[in-house]
Amino acid sequence: MRPVLKAAAVYEQEECVRPFAQDLEAHLLHGLVISTPDLFLMARPVSHDASGDKIVNSWHNTWDNEPDCWHVYLYSGEMMSAFFQSSTWLPYVSFERKNRLRVYRREVIYAACLRHSHVS
Repeated sequence: MRPVLKAAAVYEQEECVRPFAQDLEAHLLHGLVISTPDLFLMARPVSHDASGDKIVNSWHNTWDNEPDCWHVYLYSGEMMSAFFQSSTWLPYVSFERKNRLRVYRREVIYAACLRHSHVS
């Protein structure tokens, strides 16, 4: 199954605040969307020390305020592909897991991706 279809299926399997199409629109307008045969990614630039409510809000970003963190809102596919496709890297990466916001230095996420990647 293509990564974009796996990502969209999350909205059918879990209770989500908005439908997939609305979150996709928010990221197309205010963030970054990458969709290839290997990966699907929706992310936004934020400040790593902003409130959790702002970080996880699909319509919030800090493009104009010197962001220092990519908030990965939804991801599916080959983990390392994202590291080779992004044109702008920031020092932090955040994401939610089990409804808990996590923020890590980019190097920590990169090392974890290397450990779990199929890319050699």
